[in-house]
Formats: sequence, C-alpha cells, structure tokens
Amino acid sequence: MDLLSRPDDYRPYHPIADGLSSIISTPIAAHQQNGAAASPPNLVHRDDAFRSDVLPLETRHLSSDGRESSSNAADAGSDGGSIGGASLQLASLYLPEPVWPLSSASEAMLFRHFTHSLAPWLDLCDPLTVFQTVVPRRAGTCPVLLNAIFALAARHLSHTSGYDHFAANRYHDMCLSSLIPLLQDGVGFSDENLFAATIILRVLEEMEVRNMGVDTKGYLLSIHKFVGHGDRYIAPHSLSAAAFWVGLRQEIYSAVMNHQPVRVNIEIPIVDRSLEPTDDDATWANRAVTHCADVLNFCFSQDYDVSQSPGSGSGDRATGSSGGTFSTAERWRRLSDWGRAWQMSLPKSFVPILDKKRSEKEAFPEVWYQTSCQIIGIQHHILAELFLTMFDPNIPRIGGQRKSATRRMTRHIQHLVRRLCGIGLHNEWSPPALFTACMGVAAFGDRFENRKDQDALLEILTRTSRDHARPTESVQKQMMESWGWVGDDNNNDGVENDND
Repeated sequence: MDLLSRPDDYRPYHPIADGLSSIISTPIAAHQQNGAAASPPNLVHRDDAFRSDVLPLETRHLSSDGRESSSNAADAGSDGGSIGGASLQLASLYLPEPVWPLSSASEAMLFRHFTHSLAPWLDLCDPLTVFQTVVPRRAGTCPVLLNAIFALAARHLSHTSGYDHFAANRYHDMCLSSLIPLLQDGVGFSDENLFAATIILRVLEEMEVRNMGVDTKGYLLSIHKFVGHGDRYIAPHSLSAAAFWVGLRQEIYSAVMNHQPVRVNIEIPIVDRSLEPTDDDATWANRAVTHCADVLNFCFSQDYDVSQSPGSGSGDRATGSSGGTFSTAERWRRLSDWGRAWQMSLPKSFVPILDKKRSEKEAFPEVWYQTSCQIIGIQHHILAELFLTMFDPNIPRIGGQRKSATRRMTRHIQHLVRRLCGIGLHNEWSPPALFTACMGVAAFGDRFENRKDQDALLEILTRTSRDHARPTESVQKQMMESWGWVGDDNNNDGVENDND
C-alpha cells in the first residue's frame, strides 16, 4: 500500500458538538476487529487503590528529583467535576492495577518505540523527562494514555517503516470512546493524565496532515481548554507543566505554519519572562520559547500590546492589558531589546561545542550543541529574530532607501535561516531540531534565489518527512512554486555569498 494514500475506511476529522475539539473519527469496524484489544469493560476504580497515579492535575507534583507526591488541595470545582477531588467519572478511567506485563509482543514493541524514540521529542526542555518516565508508568493504569501511546507509535511506524496503517486508527478509536464524553462535559480538563494524552494525540494529529491534506487543530483546541481550566494548578515540576510547555511549542508550530497568533494562554504562573540568572538551561530555553510566542503575537495579532512594568520580560508582557498602549515601533523595540538581552545573559553552556562556518560549496554552517534544550532555546530565539526582522517597522516601505534596506533585511534573514538549518541538520540526534528548521524554511525559504541553496532547503524538508513522518509535502510544493521550479529545470544562480 502507498503510505501516502488514504485508506478506504479512513474518515476525516469532525468537530464535536460544543467545539471543544475536532476529533479523528476512526473506523467503526475497529471495534469489531479488535474487541480483544480494547480496554477492559470494568474500570470502576476502588477507593482503597486510588494511588497518586490517578489524582487530578492540581494535586499532582513532581519533586526536584522527579519523584511524585500529592497535596490535599481543596475542591475548586463543582457539579461533580471537581478539580480538587477525584470524581467518579475520572476514577472510572483507571484500572486498579497496572496492566504489566503486556500480553501482546506487538503492543510491547509500540510502547518501547514511544518511550525510546518519540517521548524524547516531547521532553526537549524537561530535565525530569516525564514523558519518558512518568507518562509510561501512569499508562499502566490509564487505558486512555496507553492507547494514545500505542496510536502515536503505530502511526509513526506506518509512515516510516510500513507498519500496519490501520493500527493507529484502532488505538485512537479506543481513546476517543473515553475522551469525547469527558471533554464534552468539561470534566476531563481537570485530569493531567488526559492532558498528557491530548499532547501525544496532537503529535498524531500533526502527522495526519499528510493523509488529510489539512491540519484541523482539534487537539490543539483541547490543549487550549486544558491550560485555561487548570492554569492555577499547573505547578513547576508537574506533568501538567511539562504538558503545557510541549503544548506551547505545538501552538508555535501551528502559528508559524498558518501565519497566526499564539492562542494558548501564556499568562500563567509558570511562564517566566525574567532574565534572572540561573544555571538551569531548561529555564533559559523556555524563556526563549515564550519570547517566540510573544513575537508571533506581535506580528499576527491586532490586539497585541505590552505593559509598562519594567523588567517583566519579553515585551514586557504578551497581552499587556494592565499597561498603556505603545506604538508599533515601541513594541517592536521592546521585543527586540529583550531578545538581545536574553542572548547576552545566557550561561556558558549555550556556547556551541562546534561552530564551523560554511564554505562556498555548503549551504549551512555546522553547529553542534550538547543538549536538546539548548538547541530548542537557540532555535526559537532565531525564529523570533527572523519574524522581528521581517516585521521591522523601521524598514522604509517607499522611497530611495527602500531597496537597500530590503536587501539588508533579506541578507540577514538568509543568515538566520542558514544557521537555523545548520543547527537542525547537524544535531539530528534530536529530531525536533529538524522540525524547527522546517518552520524557518516554510516561513522564509522563498528568500533564497540560488538553486544550490534551494536544493539544500528542499532536502531538509524531504528528509524530515521521510525519516520522521513530519508533514512537509505542502511546504515543499509551496517552496518549489515560489522558486519558479514548476516547468523550469534551469539552474538559477542568484547572488548570495554570506559564508556564515
């Protein structure tokens, strides 16, 4: 079977009634074909077995060394869907005992593929690596989480190795049978294990673009709801905090690809826009991710403003409802100043272990980093600078200086894209480095006129799709059209000679 073809019984996403999410509707036949693989019917959780694994999100915490603990937070919810206690609806999602050992070697392989190959994509800026450690452990008593893991692993393998194309649909269908009622009622938004499952299913949703031809953003909308529902309880070192940071990066990806603002709430206590010294590289990386979100909001949102509170961070705040209104030029300057200050304040650990300039025959420099959070921090800083350069209000739009200013802007954009891609290409042990590079190519690849550069950019897109099942086909087509490749086999040797 052609892996890019759509199965006969593959049905598209559809919005559920209250608009909380748009969900993949997988084959009804999956229930009949895989009855034995479905979750056990009796999932009512015993009170005496209600361990910390299944507590709602605001009662779940991870200590600094990664161990789990719980707190006795008071009920903050109502109508049986309390966010301070375990409702019967949520308790029914859990098993009294873990399912280990798995009876299916195929499912064990999927589980291992997730923990070894896919979970590291999510733990980029988390020193506790909760998606590699906590999430797999909790999946033993949470069938929704376990089936989300199976679904993502199966879909990734179906795109990269010819694994059963329908397996992901079957596992996803099992997730939906439990998720849809809880998300419609709003009860599920208090459970951080379901938050984590939604994050995993969003990765699946991103991969499905190559089948569907469009990103319906159903799970992205659900992530917005999880953050909005539990913003007071997303505490540092918790699974919900880890899920939030992954969700924010997923939202940034969608914003870049669709030229829109970041819509997830980034005004929550764990978001740090300060530049206070710390040796924690993950903190610096998350600050850069937040700054990138602030910049995208500046570029694509008419309502973006910044407050006058000194030193509060990138912009200084993303919404700025409490501050005065600044001119576009002043808002741009504040964001640009913060980005430079972030770069100047970085600890020595962010210095690359190799930084080799490109030769005239090479499209990209060779830049090596030690950890994934360093990569993600630097790349999101570069993305932010790219958009600030493109949306610089100080560039003349008319007049005799317009052409020279535009040429300078284009050269700087090319320099930044080359570096972004060089980091992605030469740190391929961390695949999301390539994913982030693809974002830069999608947004700014049309600025390259040299055929050799275009070939190199296209190779990054095709490699990312081929090796990691990321949907870059539409971007490939857009770039080839913008470069004039359609019906043109001539080599266009544009003038670009910045050997960065």
